[in-house]
Amino acid sequence: MHHPTRFLILGFATIILMMIALAFIGFQATRNSEKGVNLQVAEQLEKINMVNELSTIIQSRTRFMQSMLLHDKEFIESESWPNFSRMRGAYSATRERLEPMLAPREREVMRAIDNLDKDIGTLNRQVLVLFLNGSRDEASKILLREVLPKTAPLLSHLSELTQMQRMDVEKTLLLASHEAERGRTRITIFSIFAVLVSLSVTFVAIWYGRKLSGQLQDMNSYLEQKIYERTESLLDTQKELLEDNSELTRMALTDSLTGLSNRTHMNQILHKEFSRFERHGQCFGIIMLDIDHFKSINDKYGHDAGDTVLKKLASIFESAIRSTDFIARWGGEEFLICCTTIEEEDLLPIAETIRQLVASTDFERKNQITASLGCAAIVKGEIIGDLIKRADVALYEAKNKGRNQSIVSEFTDISLF
Repeated sequence: MHHPTRFLILGFATIILMMIALAFIGFQATRNSEKGVNLQVAEQLEKINMVNELSTIIQSRTRFMQSMLLHDKEFIESESWPNFSRMRGAYSATRERLEPMLAPREREVMRAIDNLDKDIGTLNRQVLVLFLNGSRDEASKILLREVLPKTAPLLSHLSELTQMQRMDVEKTLLLASHEAERGRTRITIFSIFAVLVSLSVTFVAIWYGRKLSGQLQDMNSYLEQKIYERTESLLDTQKELLEDNSELTRMALTDSLTGLSNRTHMNQILHKEFSRFERHGQCFGIIMLDIDHFKSINDKYGHDAGDTVLKKLASIFESAIRSTDFIARWGGEEFLICCTTIEEEDLLPIAETIRQLVASTDFERKNQITASLGCAAIVKGEIIGDLIKRADVALYEAKNKGRNQSIVSEFTDISLF
């Protein structure tokens, strides 16, 4: 073989070998870049999963505290303490795994989450202790006024942390896209140096580029779907918490036997009416009502019969008062009516209507039931406590005068206290 021919063949073979080597180097570089990107994406996915675990633990703990207060009396200590401790342990374990993976900004958000969680944890323990000691109302108040208002910003911080993870994933995917683009460019440039391998290298580059682009597109779609599902889950949980909050609020302000407002709710109503009186001079009054000889009903017919009477009386009172007035079970067989926008002389007709309805109602085989009523209208210089005392004094005056009557208290009667 002639020397030029051998040289040409050797040179051509050398070029082919160089292109193969360059193509291999380019392939390896792209592959290593892909591995690095995959590792970053895997790390971001793991962070998102752990943030979602924290969110799930917090949601479960909040539901647990709510279900505890909505539960019946058989919800005993052996069921509550272990569940509470387990959730605290799960939160701490997940938090410890997440800490080394957080960026500086994410650590700031995590510290805010930890502070809120610490406060909520302390309050939850108070609620649990109160519940187990039988103080359900006090436990409900702490849960409504302090725990639930802090749970909303806690979930918001978790949502913010999830959004940060999503932005990091998008950045990683963008970097991966750029790396894939650079890999395709390198492989295309290398293919120019040899005619025989150019088509092969080009086809490989196009095929590999499309494959990587498809994988990245599939991964991006998967991440978008997961983030969407988690976001929807958080929104659903917040909606459920709001519904549970409304139910707890209703229970905290309602008497369980009669369905009327309880003493706590009536106190809120009285303070609102008093504020309206101080600002605009809009008068209001109260009627305190007590069932005469109610103890004898319980003694003779049993407490179930007494409860039935109270329920029927509650229905009578609701039908007798004006649509603008409020009625609450004040305690035992004692009720309190708040009459809004009313003058003192209009209280007695309302009280008499109620008294006559009670006296004329048939309570089946039980003796005739009557009620004594004490009325009082607010005056300047008087506070709510004084108003209630005057109505109470008028009520006992009605009882002392023989019961089954209504007495209106004059402001001068306050000197009797």
